[in-house]
Amino acid sequence: CTLACREDNTRMNCKMTTYAFNILFAYFTFLLVVMPNADMTHLVNAQVTDSRIVGGKVVNIIQYPHQVSLRERNASIPEDPYDHSCGGSIYSDRIIITASHCVDDTESNELMVVVGTNQRDGVDGVIVPVKEILMHEEYDEELEDNDIALLVLAAALPINNFTIKPIELTEVQPQAGDIATVTGWGLNAEGQIPDFLHEVQVPIVSNVICDERYAGGITDAMLCAGLLDVGGKDACQMDSGGPLLVNGKLAGVVSWGIGCGQPYYPGVYANVWYLLPWLRATIAEVEEALLNEDY
Repeated sequence: CTLACREDNTRMNCKMTTYAFNILFAYFTFLLVVMPNADMTHLVNAQVTDSRIVGGKVVNIIQYPHQVSLRERNASIPEDPYDHSCGGSIYSDRIIITASHCVDDTESNELMVVVGTNQRDGVDGVIVPVKEILMHEEYDEELEDNDIALLVLAAALPINNFTIKPIELTEVQPQAGDIATVTGWGLNAEGQIPDFLHEVQVPIVSNVICDERYAGGITDAMLCAGLLDVGGKDACQMDSGGPLLVNGKLAGVVSWGIGCGQPYYPGVYANVWYLLPWLRATIAEVEEALLNEDY
């Protein structure tokens, strides 16, 4: 099976950590030895190559004006030196919210953000370099726990509340069954990288059920969503760091999952509600530094 962070697959296509592998290996052994007659369909399905936002449709940036395309320097393509690698969300004219795994081991001068466009490539939107990367201090790259980060921009975004607009953070914990919306430029059902922004709706899945499906490893800092036992709709590679909205507010950040759109495995997101204390404290520090012109 493949445990994949939903990041640009040129950097991190399929990442199986030692911790997760041990958990899944023990789980599979239990099913094979203790429950030899167990239905193994979901284990076979989990082996399907990550290929699919999945089951979504094209949308205009005016529908999701907080959406960010995070571009990373790619020296191997001189004619287009910055590739879309992850998504993100506009919090303010100088602050972007994304996933820690999108920017881990990356220097700020290797990144820029593009806003105000639904196109994955090109420069028809507004381009701003990243000044500083602030990852959650307790981010665990093996568990993908606390998978959230802030990007401080080198210049202010031209907020127009039409194609470029901040997103509000949720102040309530999403409940199982709530309908969430995920947006991004991730791989689609045909395994292709779309040129235009897509959206998909998926229900929130309780952490208890999600933890059972993953045989452990789901923490309070994570949020799960997907069509259980149906599949076909999910985030995927290159959607990482992008927004999951509930009631029009940022409730999750695309993080990881086994496959994309798999019936047995929901997608996993950083839980914005649980991470609010860190977000508020870190944002306050950044805003004070900006006020003092320390950036």
